[in-house]
Amino acid sequence: MIGKIQAIQSLVPGAEVSVAVHDDSVTWINYENPPITDEQIAAEQQRLQMIHDWHEYRRNRAVEYPTIQEQLDALYHAGVFPAEMTARIRAVKEKYPTPTMTPEQLAEFNKQQQPVEEPEKLSVEQWFEEQKNVGVQLDFEREQQHWIAQQQVSNTPMTREEWLESQLKIEVPGAKTTVTAPQTMTREEWLAWQKSL
Repeated sequence: MIGKIQAIQSLVPGAEVSVAVHDDSVTWINYENPPITDEQIAAEQQRLQMIHDWHEYRRNRAVEYPTIQEQLDALYHAGVFPAEMTARIRAVKEKYPTPTMTPEQLAEFNKQQQPVEEPEKLSVEQWFEEQKNVGVQLDFEREQQHWIAQQQVSNTPMTREEWLESQLKIEVPGAKTTVTAPQTMTREEWLAWQKSL
């Protein structure tokens, strides 16, 4: 749709105006008396819209035509250019020849062009399962230090069972589930550790 400003610029080139959004009224900046009427603006909008609609076929063709470069290349290969133009193009092509590759080089080039595969994204559960599979045990030393600090601050002793229960369920930030960790201390180890404190 052709706007009022386009129609005004067509009728009065260089005119400085503003068009209100709420009521479509025109305010002339350089003129006390507008040089054109609203009817003239509306008629110009219709005329410009008719021209725009008439040329729709051009816009549709332009999208689907081959590029100028493709058209010229096809003409060159068809031998349609004059001899002097063909000689100039041939001289440039000889100056900058197309690189050639052996099949092995081509295979290596294609291999390098393959997108790098991103590592598989694992859920928290899959990650823990993978860690168990490779024989890695979770380290609870940091949690033990935290527990000791909590005991010193709160002076509320925690039983072994309470502590083990807190260690068996670890809240992983961002995870939707609680991960159950393997128990790493036996009762005897825990008692020995408590006595050493």
